[in-house]
Amino acid sequence: MPFYGCEPDIATYNSLIDGYFKCGDVVKACLVFDDIRAGKCKPDLVTFNALFNGFCKMRRNKEVFVYMGYMWKCCLPNVITYSTWIDMFCKLGDLKMGFKVFRDMKKDGVSLNSIVFTCLIDGCCKVGDFELAFELYWEMKQTKLALNVVTYTALIDGLCKKGMLERAECLFLRMLKDKVQPNSVVYTSIIDGHFKKRNVSDALKYLAKMCVQGIKFDMALYGVIISGLSNCGRFDKASKFMENMVKSGLLPDKLLLTTMMDAHFKAGNVKAALDVYGELLARGFDPDVVVLSSLMDGLCKRGCLHEAESYFCREKANEISYTVLIDGLAKKGDFTEVNRVFREMLEAGFTPDKYVYTSWIAGLCEQGNLIEAFRLKNRMVQEGFQPDLLTYSSLIFGLANKGLMIEAKQIFQDMLKRKITPDAAVYDIMIRGYLQQNNEAAVSELLEEMRKRGFSTAACKDGEENKF
Repeated sequence: MPFYGCEPDIATYNSLIDGYFKCGDVVKACLVFDDIRAGKCKPDLVTFNALFNGFCKMRRNKEVFVYMGYMWKCCLPNVITYSTWIDMFCKLGDLKMGFKVFRDMKKDGVSLNSIVFTCLIDGCCKVGDFELAFELYWEMKQTKLALNVVTYTALIDGLCKKGMLERAECLFLRMLKDKVQPNSVVYTSIIDGHFKKRNVSDALKYLAKMCVQGIKFDMALYGVIISGLSNCGRFDKASKFMENMVKSGLLPDKLLLTTMMDAHFKAGNVKAALDVYGELLARGFDPDVVVLSSLMDGLCKRGCLHEAESYFCREKANEISYTVLIDGLAKKGDFTEVNRVFREMLEAGFTPDKYVYTSWIAGLCEQGNLIEAFRLKNRMVQEGFQPDLLTYSSLIFGLANKGLMIEAKQIFQDMLKRKITPDAAVYDIMIRGYLQQNNEAAVSELLEEMRKRGFSTAACKDGEENKF
């Protein structure tokens, strides 16, 4: 502009700052601000709002605090500034700071708007503080602020994600009463919530309501429907929705195909799962660590260990891949390979977690190698992992299977001492062990304890006929 004999004004500078942020270039946006300070123009509130908005979208909270200092020297924040700050702090999970800004906003006499409340409500829902979220909701009502679809979406989505479907549906009805039309996101949240609770018919009812309302299906909704139906074993219906999705011009992404593959494995249909994996490759997706871990886990759990090993890729492997492989090898009883993979995992720079040790211990106990199982349990504790219910169950099973009921009881007592609640399976193992030794007094004691904990004792009473 100076080349043509004219100087840029503040509006030009503001446009440049906004443009650079939209391109993700923080450095150039900041350099434009430096030019403003060095030149004849003075930054206005629009300048600072553009800076704050850009920093917030890129999660650059440190820069926000730096430029706050510049702003106070020139101008005072308005409702847009406060809204931007609150939105950033809520998205970063810093609700304490978000509410501090909210209180400052009230103290400075800045008019509150729906955006400010919605940001705070969304932040509260994401951390599970629904009591505070609804306090804000009622405050909005009292201040006569319009409750829009974004506000209701934040609440309904948060409730659904926490499994609080009844409350979400009550809010959905209130939303309709307030004459706020639900959008695709609201329906997707409720439908997803019902699928996760395996309420297929209820999920499909909301789907029908969407169709009546004329809402177009998007990728997110198709993903929820197809993965939900697949996880509930309704593969025929899931396939029809997949066909409809493709016809509408939307193609399944890698995540959706991985979910379908996993669902087929869980249903025991290995061929269908591998077909989906083939489709994933045919569509040009690179099988990343998530895809390969899911594939290996499904094959291992279906006894196809050799096939799972063939998909193992050191270059793409992470902790989960190694854990899946160790679990499969331990179940097979191939501890030479378990040791090799474990060493390889350490050499690759990955730290084995509790699940690696637990799988290994369970496999050793299944094979009756108790000395090695207890050695590994001690190593697990030394590494800072506390044995869980599965670890104790495995050790008790191994001891009971060898008739070492005194030692099994000691482990059982140690489990109780560590405040780990036994499940029905642990009681069943102990009772069967005592039945093998005709110790009716110990059996009666455990049955009584089971009743007190609310477990059914019917199966255990018939245990005398069963052997390990």
